Amino acid sequence: MIFLGFSNISLAQLREGFDPDEAKPLMAICNSYTFLDLYGSDSLIIPKDYRKVFTSEVIGLDNRFQVYVKGKTGVISFRGSTAKTSSWLENFYSAMIPAQGIIKVNNRELPYIFAKDTAAAVHSGYALAAVLLGPVVVEQIKLLNSKGIYNILITGHSQGGSLANMLRSYLENLPEGEISSMNVFKTYAFANPMCGNKEFALEYNLCFSEMNMSYSIINPADLVPKMPMHFQEEGKNISNVYFKSWIYGLENLNAKEIIRLVFKKTEPVLQDYVNSSNELIEKYISSTYIAIELPPYVADVNYFQTGALRKLEPFPNPRIPVDTLNMTRKEISKLKKDENGNYYDNKSSFFQHKPYNYYVAILKEYFSKDYRQLDYLYLPENVKSLE
Repeated sequence: MIFLGFSNISLAQLREGFDPDEAKPLMAICNSYTFLDLYGSDSLIIPKDYRKVFTSEVIGLDNRFQVYVKGKTGVISFRGSTAKTSSWLENFYSAMIPAQGIIKVNNRELPYIFAKDTAAAVHSGYALAAVLLGPVVVEQIKLLNSKGIYNILITGHSQGGSLANMLRSYLENLPEGEISSMNVFKTYAFANPMCGNKEFALEYNLCFSEMNMSYSIINPADLVPKMPMHFQEEGKNISNVYFKSWIYGLENLNAKEIIRLVFKKTEPVLQDYVNSSNELIEKYISSTYIAIELPPYVADVNYFQTGALRKLEPFPNPRIPVDTLNMTRKEISKLKKDENGNYYDNKSSFFQHKPYNYYVAILKEYFSKDYRQLDYLYLPENVKSLE
């Protein structure tokens, strides 16, 4: 199988700006976890000039990260969501807490700063993960520094992309002297959910995105980067995509006006619901996994994107052959027919979010020769999951 085709361009000197020659190997590296789960090896997807030097133990709510080295450049790659309940609890734990404060874990106080603006707030689950991952990440950065490596790319897909942004904020706000000032960080987050409020996003983007040193690469057809929730402040309109994903069949109505009226009445209720439900999540995490105590939640549920946005073309949905022998007429009516009259299904489900599809899309967009050499435009296992 041909998955690769990486150039020998050196990344020893990190430069400002989006660089496809950085995005391509990083997205391949983000696929390591998928390939290890599916095939027991990631050798077919990892660029040959990148050497994996560290894989962390499972930390917190099923988080882990890998460290790679290429020449004088290091890569820190965070794993995305797994099938475990703890991993999804981290995603659902979306009430916001202040971007600076103290999280107690097993009665131990862990101070953190993700932003200097006292109005900034962040996703509770991702903040908890970042605070637990932080000391181990710092230890690995110091090991890289001991080898003369100070240029460090931070990456991740999905939940891992959110953690890439959170850890970037964590590292940049560490007390002076905690890590070397010679370190230069650059972030590529793929398909990442949002991780903070407007004030957090403004500070993050001012410090990193506007410096062309942090990017969020998304597929517009992927719903995950629109999570947990975002509404436009003027008129308070949730996006049409969100509306259609929650309430079907209203495409021909004035969705913006409906949502403006509904949200105007329900915003306080929604805040109360998110915060009260997250109190239950916190109690469940404490009783089942690790004892935690987070700062009081803030009265904000409006998330904003971080990272300079780069959009990929939506991924073509595969045609999945369907045996209609034991299906009802109603079920058959939802299928499509190909030119030969055979029924197929092309529901996207999470197909638009899969890490390998992001990798293929980057090749298609920036590396047409490598794209044409691919044996697989999608992983067969990703198609099976849609059946």
